[in-house]
Amino acid sequence: MKKFLLAAFSISLTTLGAAEALIPMDSLSIPKDSLSIHIVEEKSSDIEEKTLIAIQTEDYAYMERLLQLGTINPRMMVEGKPLIIHAAIHDKAEMILLLATYGAMLVNPICEEGKDIMEYAKEYNAIHAQAQIIIIKS
Repeated sequence: MKKFLLAAFSISLTTLGAAEALIPMDSLSIPKDSLSIHIVEEKSSDIEEKTLIAIQTEDYAYMERLLQLGTINPRMMVEGKPLIIHAAIHDKAEMILLLATYGAMLVNPICEEGKDIMEYAKEYNAIHAQAQIIIIKS
């Protein structure tokens, strides 16, 4: 019985491999026209917008789901600033902690202008964010 199952399994693998070989590679490729590129860019900007809204509204479940699925990177830049800096600007200490837990503070977060997270927290008088940053860095 074991030999029969092993033989049947081997035949099914061989058949599967042969069937895949008959499919032309051109039919498997993704079209690279301007329409499909535009849709991808729209989705990307939509995710960035929703991510910023989630930071402002403290939607931790949504943010954690995006981070776990790999939809967003914790060090992702939006509007020239890392996500964790956006959390500091809005004084969202727990959002800073969530992003830091996923690696946003592995490298000191700096915006395109060269300002770091603590500079933004001080500039926007975000005292809860400042306290959280001090705790994370210690």
